[in-house]
Amino acid sequence: MPLTREELEYAERVLGRPLTREERLVLEATWSEHCSYKSTRKLLSMLPREAPWVLIGPGRDAGAVELFPGVALSARIESHNHPSAVDPYDGAATGVGGIVRDVLSIGTVPVMLLDALFLGWPGDAHAEWLASEIVRGISEYGNRIGVPTAGGLTWFSPSYSRQPLVNVAALGLAPVEWLLPGRVEPGDALVLAGNTTGRDGLLGSSFASKPLEGGEEELAAVQVGNPFLEKLLIDALREAFEKGLLRHVKDLGGGGLAVAVAETAASSGVGAIVDLDKVHLREPGLEPGEILVSESQERMLLVPRPGRLEELLRLLQRHGVEASVIGRFTGDGVLRFRYRGRTVAELPAKLAAEAPPVERLYTPPPPPPPLPVLDADPAEVLPRLLSSPSIAWKDPVFEAYDWGVGGRAVAAPGYLDAAVAWLRDGTRRGFAAAVRGNPRYTRLDPFRGAALSLEEAYRRLAAVGAEPLAFLDNINSGNPEKPEQHGYTVEMLRGLAWAARELGIPVIGGNVSLYNEDSEGRMIDPVATVLVVGRVRDVSKVPTIAYRGEGPLVLLGAATRPELGGSEAAWLLTGRAAGEPPEPRLREEKALAELMARAVERGAVVAAKSVGPGGVAAAAAKMAARGCSGLRLSLGRVCAGCTAFEAAFSETQARILVEARGEDLPWLISEAERLGLEARVVGEPRGGGGLELVYGGRRRVIGGEELVEALTRGLSWLRRGGGG
Repeated sequence: MPLTREELEYAERVLGRPLTREERLVLEATWSEHCSYKSTRKLLSMLPREAPWVLIGPGRDAGAVELFPGVALSARIESHNHPSAVDPYDGAATGVGGIVRDVLSIGTVPVMLLDALFLGWPGDAHAEWLASEIVRGISEYGNRIGVPTAGGLTWFSPSYSRQPLVNVAALGLAPVEWLLPGRVEPGDALVLAGNTTGRDGLLGSSFASKPLEGGEEELAAVQVGNPFLEKLLIDALREAFEKGLLRHVKDLGGGGLAVAVAETAASSGVGAIVDLDKVHLREPGLEPGEILVSESQERMLLVPRPGRLEELLRLLQRHGVEASVIGRFTGDGVLRFRYRGRTVAELPAKLAAEAPPVERLYTPPPPPPPLPVLDADPAEVLPRLLSSPSIAWKDPVFEAYDWGVGGRAVAAPGYLDAAVAWLRDGTRRGFAAAVRGNPRYTRLDPFRGAALSLEEAYRRLAAVGAEPLAFLDNINSGNPEKPEQHGYTVEMLRGLAWAARELGIPVIGGNVSLYNEDSEGRMIDPVATVLVVGRVRDVSKVPTIAYRGEGPLVLLGAATRPELGGSEAAWLLTGRAAGEPPEPRLREEKALAELMARAVERGAVVAAKSVGPGGVAAAAAKMAARGCSGLRLSLGRVCAGCTAFEAAFSETQARILVEARGEDLPWLISEAERLGLEARVVGEPRGGGGLELVYGGRRRVIGGEELVEALTRGLSWLRRGGGG
């Protein structure tokens, strides 16, 4: 068991007696790294949390902001890395199910999914199989519950060929008055609603709190989902929220019933009596310990308001959701789990829910290796770069998802820089969300790399004219018991905290996934995945990335510098990650978001694409290809002091390419200068389609068909179904 000898001795010292078997199982679940955050709890406190629009911050199953007066937007991000490495289809599918229930747990209705997938390098049959099954699991679960997957990130590296990272996010909406307070009172009933309890997923929280070793017991720790039952839960809970029947809701995720009851009781300062033999079971003969820590999916703990229990049970029955009244909360702060009249576990709620803190040693990560001098013909490099799987169009991924179900999404994934949806409340108001992370940056410099993850997600909202409101983080790192690996976790959280304070954006929740190692005990490439959410005042004005050939191409933001460290172009030419990642440009990033919000509101922007991996050349190529319009890009205008290669592929931050309306160009340049930003006209329409690169007195044309072929070649294998 992952509990240490010191932790077991601490528990028995507090209790003054030996633990029962069931009590050990409860603590193994509640004190697991996955549930307790014992290695990172203090580090997470560095992240700024306060803002007037924050309704629910970290600590609940999901966070929430006030999107518009009276309208709550909720969000949650979660990892399912270990399960997806062992059973990619079920691991990814149940990751979706879990975050959807987290959004439901605070009183909001799920309306959007996003994913961040870090997958193995194409050409490896096992990596391709993992990738295709992960995409299929997300697709089939999300499609069947009617929640669209409308955006995300897909990254490829040999580091993930055996241990992928699967981070999934969910967003929800509700009137502010629907939000549940998150507290219960003595005498409140405990209702277990949803799926039957079985042996699948037993102690999956412990499985996720240690390195993978292989073996059948790990496969048994992966839950199996039932999306049709989840859809019934969504519909039933929406009606219960509307009728005000519920005081509290808690998902049975990691640690199952043990964690759900312990965390609920401890957060309200109460105790509970739970009769395990009243739990509806999938199979006879489950032992009380198995019932306690089973992680069977589609189960939720519901606490009705006083006097509304029978009404709640009738509602659940009408929706076809099975439910059992399994106990009640008490005022003595003690958890008592009973089975057939016998108390099998009796623990103080605070002891069960709060693992003793762990002080992990860490060593600073080594400096990045030096970057060699890079130079090549941009026109020769660009088609190769566009077909790199991390840069190529991700259409084969998003074609698997029903991104338009529910009728909220403004455009298909890949046509906007962020996922944008409208509220469907009779107005043009909506919300935007973007999820980003760059493992190459965080491997080279975890502090700077994590800051850049937040910065790019923030910039993607700016590119659609949205106002960023809050972020959620998903730290994917190595073994916290190894100081050289834990140093990356520490530095990523330090970098996130610094960037968030500089940008003035609060965190409302997140997730930490540790013990991500390969079979040799080496940390796979760590990454800080960041989700940023924000408001859109008029979704009809949101620019797509498609260049229409109606106006000049303008590079807005920070001055371009020759920053190729950790870049896609450097990886392409050298086959390794090297150099210092680009410097964060947080002051310019804030100013750029302000400028874009005003420009989009004015209607001055026809199309917009943030500049990220691949630099200006990749961004311009994608704009031309999506718009099926010819574009001439003058690299000498991008950066006067750079080589053509640097101007094309530098990954300097805080830059957005926009197609401006000609009549608004003077206003755009003037506003950029007022905010201390550059506004350079770097391109213009050209006849004949494709992308024309102008540099060093030369003109090189990459035809429209060649652009599209390069952008589709990188993931063509995934459309065919992946490897064997």
